Amino acid sequence: MISGLPPRPRPRRAIGLRIGLPVVASLALAQPAPAAGPLLEAYARAVTGTFSSARQHAADPAYAEVEAHVLRIWPERTDGVWIYQEQAILSGTADREAARARPYFQRVSRISAEADGTLVRETFAIADPARFVGMWRPGFQGPALTPADLGEPGCPIRIEAAGHGHFTGTSGSCPNRHRGAVSMRSVSVVTPDRFVNWDRGFDADGRQVWGPEAGGYVFLRIPD
Repeated sequence: MISGLPPRPRPRRAIGLRIGLPVVASLALAQPAPAAGPLLEAYARAVTGTFSSARQHAADPAYAEVEAHVLRIWPERTDGVWIYQEQAILSGTADREAARARPYFQRVSRISAEADGTLVRETFAIADPARFVGMWRPGFQGPALTPADLGEPGCPIRIEAAGHGHFTGTSGSCPNRHRGAVSMRSVSVVTPDRFVNWDRGFDADGRQVWGPEAGGYVFLRIPD
């Protein structure tokens, strides 16, 4: 998943993604992937909820403490699973509620199934996203988010099952103009209790110009 990660941390030891990928890959050898319909539902269950990188931040302050809220939306639609994702940086502030009210990332994603059993995740920007801040909260009183509020999809992510409730996702090299980049790549791991995301931007010479250098952000699920 492309999660709009905070500014690039200082180079440190690799944690999270470099650990998570071999573990998930070993599961792929041991367990068959479910059928396409159940696969979409399994991914939706694994990816929705509230998540935090607080433990990673405590171990290495170069990684910000980020809180992510992922909500399933539009369940009546038959063209895939749709989710709303909102993220805020909580480290560096004493007023955590004020920080939640100023998310740096708000996106909608559609996950659809391909004929070969893989999933594709497309992510859409939202017009005037401030209207929907806190949409994940029960009893949200703001306007209803509709497909008309979405822009064109961004860089697609191809997702493969790696055991029940475990998924790996990769993008191709996608155009990007952030901080001097010309392209970006994304790698992710999703399990029932966490997701790991590693987004990086590269300049025309292939040098990384944004995103974590040592490894992806690790978001642990916060129980309801």
